[in-house]
Amino acid sequence: MPRLLLLAALLLWTGCRFSRTYEVRGRVVGFGDDPHTLFIQHEEIPGYMPAMTMPFRTPDTTAVSRLSLGDQIAFTFHVTRDSAWITDIRRLPPGTRLNLDAGAPPAFQGLPLLQEGDPLPDATLLTQDSLQLRLSDLRGRAMLLTFIYTRCPVPDFCPLMSRRFQQLQEPLKARFGDRTRLLTISFDPAYDTPSVLRRYARHYTDDTRHWIFATGDTTTIRRLAAQFGVHYETEGGEIIHNLTTALVMPDGRIGRIWRGNRWTTDEVLAAVAEVLADTAATR
Repeated sequence: MPRLLLLAALLLWTGCRFSRTYEVRGRVVGFGDDPHTLFIQHEEIPGYMPAMTMPFRTPDTTAVSRLSLGDQIAFTFHVTRDSAWITDIRRLPPGTRLNLDAGAPPAFQGLPLLQEGDPLPDATLLTQDSLQLRLSDLRGRAMLLTFIYTRCPVPDFCPLMSRRFQQLQEPLKARFGDRTRLLTISFDPAYDTPSVLRRYARHYTDDTRHWIFATGDTTTIRRLAAQFGVHYETEGGEIIHNLTTALVMPDGRIGRIWRGNRWTTDEVLAAVAEVLADTAATR
């Protein structure tokens, strides 16, 4: 981006002058619900904050699009009285050693973020009925999956995802019969045991054959969530997280990815119809 355009973008972004800047190093552990947000596990910022994991916003969406989970980066952190953002994002040389918070969630080094068209990684989950479920078992159907935790108190986060799936279930069954599945995955396996998921499911559906609720061991869930760009960590008794919903095609490839909570049921139904129509046409 030319220097004058970059300056204009930054002025529009902040609406005020820089007051302090810090040079920071860290590791990418997640992506936000929009192209401006990165979750970064960063080193101590002397005089400002300890090493921790937190979201950072940037006007440079091009730099964000070039990053992958586990990338080690350096960047300039700008802080004013009213806002904060980062610029000048660049990868660190291979082998760079970072002094990161040992208690922070692990990043999966070099793990690529799933894109539309990529195959869905296989994983073994545990359903609300305490049955093992391999993701590959659901091939042959169009599957919508999303990530939640049952204790989420924010109405437009996990509860909204569950209400949206509830709104989708009957139209999907009416239009496509047994050709679709819904899968809600909890990233809170310590609390969201099969019995908890079973009670949670009863609030939304009486058909857990079509709409499956599942979790798994901590490593499996964190890896799968990370591949979908879902970052989560516990803070003050709650889990701070972002949202991702995906459509997996019958052949096991990712058909669509929706980040955040702005997708609509009509949009998703149209995407499912398109996927299943394409599948029927190739038979």
